[in-house]
Amino acid sequence: MRILFILFLNSLAFGQGIPNDWLGAYRGTMEIYNQKGLQQTIGVEFDLQAMSKENYWSYNMSYIDLKNNNVVSTKSYKILYKEDSKTFWMDEGDSLLIEMSFLGNCFYDHFELSGMFFNSSLCQQEKNLMFEITGGQNAPSYESPFIEEAEGSVQTMRIDFLQRVLLKPKQ
Repeated sequence: MRILFILFLNSLAFGQGIPNDWLGAYRGTMEIYNQKGLQQTIGVEFDLQAMSKENYWSYNMSYIDLKNNNVVSTKSYKILYKEDSKTFWMDEGDSLLIEMSFLGNCFYDHFELSGMFFNSSLCQQEKNLMFEITGGQNAPSYESPFIEEAEGSVQTMRIDFLQRVLLKPKQ
């Protein structure tokens, strides 16, 4: 019975799409790290809005040069929720879709491109949003000996970079 109740609560959360209190304009400073430490900081403006079409949201992420406060670039995305499959998708345009999982008040995705893997998350923390993306080479940096109980080996891939920004609502 408890499992059915949890599944019922999950179905309610998915049926609502992106929580309304996530919508709005945010600002923060992104820190970019590699194995040598902090390499760069850049301003970020993030705007998440519901679209007129049901189960569609748009978001723009603008990157700001902190020295002169100029917009360096803006990336536009759409998020859609497919009710039939209960899945979220990020649309980067040009028919590039990345599936997103909504778990524990966070969106997560994992994808691979040109021999690299990428993991990103967007989580609500009180009134703020935390965005992180990590990635690295899609080749194992280590493989364990064969583990009989698991009928396989563990392969690890080293994370080579981190980009992180705490996005606070614009005042």
